[in-house]
Amino acid sequence: MKKTTLIIGLLMLLSYYGFSQKQSLDSILPTIKTQKDSVVFDNAMKHFKQLWVQGKFEIALSYEDKLLSISKKIHHNRGIGDVYTQIGNIYNHTQKHIKAFHNYDKAVIYYKIANHQRGLAIINNNKSTIEQGRGNSEKAIDYILEANLYFERINDSIVLSSTYNNLANIYSDINKYELAEEYYQKSITLKKKFRPEKIGSALNNLALIYIEQGKIDEAEELINQALEISKKKNNTLDKAMAYSRLADLFRENKEYEKSKKYYDSSYSNALKAQNYRVTANIKQQLGFIETQLKNYEKAEALLKDARTELLKLNISPLLLTNYNYSASLDSARNNFTSAFIWQKKYQQIADQSSNDEATERISKAEIRFKSELEQLKLLEEKEKQELKTQGELFKYRIFTFISLGVSILIFVFLIFIIKTRKERKRYIKELNESNQVKNKLFSIISHDLKNEIHGLDGTLNLLKEDAISIEEFQEIIPLLANKTHQTSIMLNNLLNWSKSQMKELNAKPTEFNIKDVIHSKFTFFEPKAELKDIKLENQLDSTMVFADKDMFSIVSQNLIANAIKFCKPGDSITLHSEEKEEHYEICFQDTGVGIPKENLSKLFAEDTFTTEGTQQETGTGLGLKICKELIELNKGKIKVKSILGEGSTFCITLPKAS
Repeated sequence: MKKTTLIIGLLMLLSYYGFSQKQSLDSILPTIKTQKDSVVFDNAMKHFKQLWVQGKFEIALSYEDKLLSISKKIHHNRGIGDVYTQIGNIYNHTQKHIKAFHNYDKAVIYYKIANHQRGLAIINNNKSTIEQGRGNSEKAIDYILEANLYFERINDSIVLSSTYNNLANIYSDINKYELAEEYYQKSITLKKKFRPEKIGSALNNLALIYIEQGKIDEAEELINQALEISKKKNNTLDKAMAYSRLADLFRENKEYEKSKKYYDSSYSNALKAQNYRVTANIKQQLGFIETQLKNYEKAEALLKDARTELLKLNISPLLLTNYNYSASLDSARNNFTSAFIWQKKYQQIADQSSNDEATERISKAEIRFKSELEQLKLLEEKEKQELKTQGELFKYRIFTFISLGVSILIFVFLIFIIKTRKERKRYIKELNESNQVKNKLFSIISHDLKNEIHGLDGTLNLLKEDAISIEEFQEIIPLLANKTHQTSIMLNNLLNWSKSQMKELNAKPTEFNIKDVIHSKFTFFEPKAELKDIKLENQLDSTMVFADKDMFSIVSQNLIANAIKFCKPGDSITLHSEEKEEHYEICFQDTGVGIPKENLSKLFAEDTFTTEGTQQETGTGLGLKICKELIELNKGKIKVKSILGEGSTFCITLPKAS
């Protein structure tokens, strides 16, 4: 009554737990809206897993579409892979292996996108288990090897210690002992480091491989290691197996007393571990030893006890051993009739086992055939779908190519239009600039030059008409000379500026001494300087530069004329140079009126800027602009510094002569 009540209570508890899991899913799923909710989705997957673990397969499968829809909506690729994996696990547990593989394959796609190595490892491990159950050892090995690759990448040594052991078991089953030994050794290495409490079984498994190969000494060493570890960890089952292996070795060497001692130790540990298969086998092994020692009554009692347990457990291979040992016992006692009966029973079970194995092999072959047939059907359907998809894809490609061609034509046409517009804008800009040059040229000619020439012409007419005397004319000769000088400089600047605007100025550098050029310019400007009582000082040393000599002559003429224009009587103009690493710096320094700070930035600007000199001298505003262009054509620079009321200094740089 109590037992029945307990079972009912457990069933009710499980039903309630399953119901609560369903309720949790129903409450969690609507809250998942964006990719940020991926953690919430993973929590929902834990509730989903609990449903099918409890055997609620139909309820779990009813959430498949909803979970996939949500995970795809939030672009949670690993989550999509998890859904397909769990669905595959459900079909695996319900023995629907084709559907399991189908879902596992879908999971692989999304795990690869998410680069989820552990997920890929688990999928391959699951596939290996399925193939091993089907009897496809080779396929099982392929899958578990791939699983191991992923586990190795993520350094999951604990899982690897188990998968290496499983792989070794498969190799052992198909008699590939070298490979089995290799993977047992790998498993042992990892278990020593990460799971020392589990190492005993791996050592015992490897010992069996050595026994099969006749490596008795190596097997004994491993068994002793397993025994020592299992004693430290107090693992009774591992101790039982280790003692049993040692007993087997001594029994094979006919050291029966030692063998009995180890079988007794194995029996007591197996009894503690409640492993009755091992206890039954030990009893019949002890029965065999007692037969060899001619203790027939003890042998019969042990074999009988073992037989009773094995019949309950229905373990045919061990029962065959029991009948064989019983036949040997009766033969030793000369009871040949009874021995014959045991041999007959042995043959019946052996035949039945053979039939069962054959049936199982046929059954597995049928399962493989059916699964392969289903796979072929799926592949055929897949090929049809792919052909259909390829047809549609071809249509889309044609449409895409046509659209692309039209787009390219439109793009080329637009580029042509844009290019044409740019060319037109450039031509308009050049035309405007040309018009500006023309207008400025005409303005200068019509205003500045005209005024200068009219002044000269008026003075000469006065002389011609005897409106002024010779003495008066001689008094204004310096003024006329000044006007003529200004007009000459103005014409020269105008000519060079026109050339620069037409891009016809090209530097022709040669080696020359600046001091010589400045000397000739001082000679030219001395009369004007004396007229204004300005002192010219040439402090230049021999300065060899590599530049266009004519261009430098124009620059120096403009800078000296400019300095004279803005100097007062008693001021001075000094030239000096300084040698730099790769060039010379030549400075034109005056003690004139200086330049206001706000006008410094206007001196070299595009728009012309001019002011009257100390004796109302006028200009075009082109002189300094021409200087800048000519110096830059010779790979040099021009700069100015000035203090209002104290004077100005214009410095130019030119490359040294080599």
